[in-house]
Amino acid sequence: MNVIKEVSAGTARWFHRPAPRPSARVRLVCVPHAGAGAATFDRWAAGLPDEVEVVAVRLPGRETRMRERPLSAWAPLAEEFAEALEDRVPSPYVLFGHSMGAMLVYETLVRGVGRSPERVILSGCRAPDVPRALPAIHDLPSDRFVAELGRLAGTPPEVLGAPRLMAAFEPVLRADIRLAETWSRRRPSPVPVPLTVFWGTDDEVAPPQAVTAWRALAARGFTGHAVRGGHFFFREHAPEFLGLLRGELSRALPDGRDAA
Repeated sequence: MNVIKEVSAGTARWFHRPAPRPSARVRLVCVPHAGAGAATFDRWAAGLPDEVEVVAVRLPGRETRMRERPLSAWAPLAEEFAEALEDRVPSPYVLFGHSMGAMLVYETLVRGVGRSPERVILSGCRAPDVPRALPAIHDLPSDRFVAELGRLAGTPPEVLGAPRLMAAFEPVLRADIRLAETWSRRRPSPVPVPLTVFWGTDDEVAPPQAVTAWRALAARGFTGHAVRGGHFFFREHAPEFLGLLRGELSRALPDGRDAA
């Protein structure tokens, strides 16, 4: 009994609720991109209706989990995330992930979760049987690695330009990007719940055709949305993106009522 309590208490570190809404009718569980933390989603709650609670995922190695070593293999990462979901997130819920976060959502779902989400929303992520569009950078020397990160525009300039900060963040960034760049499934399993995908019209990391390839794995239904912008379109055109997201969340409400 004591062991179970210790495991249960530990799962709380996985989640951050920027605007707690205990009476919400659906939870939106958001997994960030490589190197990012739960704070990525802090502003989303203001753009979503009160009946939706944003539950941001905090992965090992960042924010309040800085002292933890980032996990470098999909299986343990997905298994620990699934355990935390089961323990801390009530149904109904929707899983959202961007880029590497979308990969983790998929890996967790196809490995099995105790309670399935109502819907999965994958953003800026190629299908698992589609080769990556850009050369790998995770094993480059530090100076070239930092330069490539700057080109991708995913890491804040204040971090890239601060050697001490980069020294602290580089192990996490490399571990996450290694996972994303080596991710591949020749015979991917279908997505067992309704699937929505988002892509940026000018995304070089996950081009539109690489994202729409998810349609072949959408065993329970497929919806796709193009948003203006590059790989971080959800940030570049936040009002447009959040408007589309509200519509998708309305599909997950227990009685199907519009979440607008």
